Amino acid sequence: MNKNRLKLITFGLITNLIVLMAFGPTCIGEEKAETELRIDQVVGTIGTVTVSVTNVGDTVAEDIAITISVEGGILDKIDIYHECSGCSQCGTTLDPGAIKTESTLEEGYIIGFGQVEITVIASASNADEVTKTFNGLVIGPLIIIT
Repeated sequence: MNKNRLKLITFGLITNLIVLMAFGPTCIGEEKAETELRIDQVVGTIGTVTVSVTNVGDTVAEDIAITISVEGGILDKIDIYHECSGCSQCGTTLDPGAIKTESTLEEGYIIGFGQVEITVIASASNADEVTKTFNGLVIGPLIIIT
């Protein structure tokens, strides 16, 4: 091969590489629209704690997850942790204005005596995490939010 032809091929390859790097396809994912979650209420009943979370934003909340933790009681014997990140019944999205309700019932009944601390965390892939803590009193199977 002659020297000028080799220089021309090398120049062409380098030019193509630079153009591809500058204008080629990118791997940047589509940005999701932000929304906002709100923990509306926590209700204590017989043996369980139920929470309600509302999407107060304007777009669908994606990959929603709700965590409920109930800890305390005499000798710290009450320790219930429930996490729901979607299932076939409730899904993983929450439409604007919609309410999602979760309960600790799937983890078993809460029975005991004494003060408890109830922590609720709601999150979505396109929303800031929201955390609220409540105090309660457990008298046998009865849970009272104070």
